Amino acid sequence: MTTDQVQPAVRSFPTEDDLNQATRALVRSAAACAAFCEHIEHNEPTTTHEVVAAAQVLRDTAAQLAHKSGLSLCEAYAARIRGVEETSLLRYTSGPEGTELAGARAAAAATRWDEIQAAQLIHDRQFHPDVFGLSKVDQLRHYTFHVTKLAGLLVDAIDQGTWDSFRDERLADVAVFGIKLATVCNERLPALPIDVT
Repeated sequence: MTTDQVQPAVRSFPTEDDLNQATRALVRSAAACAAFCEHIEHNEPTTTHEVVAAAQVLRDTAAQLAHKSGLSLCEAYAARIRGVEETSLLRYTSGPEGTELAGARAAAAATRWDEIQAAQLIHDRQFHPDVFGLSKVDQLRHYTFHVTKLAGLLVDAIDQGTWDSFRDERLADVAVFGIKLATVCNERLPALPIDVT
């Protein structure tokens, strides 16, 4: 190989312990969100602190797993938003030529958590009006379903040896819901890099 040829990226893998810890983090995050929803339904005193902490755990978990897999979480996140926008019928609400994929464009330019949070809001407003229009507690309940589902899918990936599939199709979603949970609790994310260096 000559010096001007580019070597293919080496894909690394999280350890089994990394994946088990990530699974526990997702389960605990889902449980914290469920507990908040349950307290609200019983009209019991509660705060969003546990939900905000769970959201942070999800973002950290996604960033660490991406790093240990040799991936850019920024790129995976932007690709996830673009994929939804390009295939959605809601893309055509502005006419037969489709509408600008503003959320995808904003996500592609994002490198910090506050920037990707803004991109996610742009995306959600246009491409998820069914959830975006719900009350905040109903949005949170819906996101809890997603986090619970992701925890189960990660368990399946570990048990079935299909981490590659989870990484490629679902890892970005762990960060997505780490952002959505923070946003629904009115938590502005910091101007810190998304990718772990």
